[in-house]
Amino acid sequence: MNSKNIKKDSKEYKFEQVFLYVLSKVGGKPNVGETVLHKLMYFIDFDYFEKYEEQLTGIKYKKNHHGPTFDSSLIDKMKQKDLIECVKGNYGSYKQKKYLAKQEPDLDVLSAKEIKHIDEVLDKHSNKTAGQIEEYSHGDIPWVIAKEKENIAYQSVFYRDDNYSVRDYDLDDPL
Repeated sequence: MNSKNIKKDSKEYKFEQVFLYVLSKVGGKPNVGETVLHKLMYFIDFDYFEKYEEQLTGIKYKKNHHGPTFDSSLIDKMKQKDLIECVKGNYGSYKQKKYLAKQEPDLDVLSAKEIKHIDEVLDKHSNKTAGQIEEYSHGDIPWVIAKEKENIAYQSVFYRDDNYSVRDYDLDDPL
């Protein structure tokens, strides 16, 4: 069973390909475990929505104590399809779950604009430790205003402050 069993235009397939792409770029970094991956995916999706007013993967993120997270069943499904494998280890004194891609991403479902955006988010955030990116995510307005264990609204990115906003709103103003 592989990704070809999912429609290529589905949110789940797009998520899988973005996740595989992220793993191919930064999954080997010692700091990039499950916590960092959840936050990277969140910033990839929410920053993209703020910039372009359209969804990249369109998956839902919930507000959890440690920051925004996507449904972990997406990772479970990828493991069942033999797209990724989980490796447990330590990063410093912390236990860590890392994921290794067992398949190359299908780049046909990602536009050049999407890949450029993903790379920008990875450049900005992939060197952060789990604690650093968790703390950073806790200051982002979409996470701040969401209720615990509830979905985070994509539209709330338009209320971000200057520390988180990725869109140059001055250029959008015709006046």
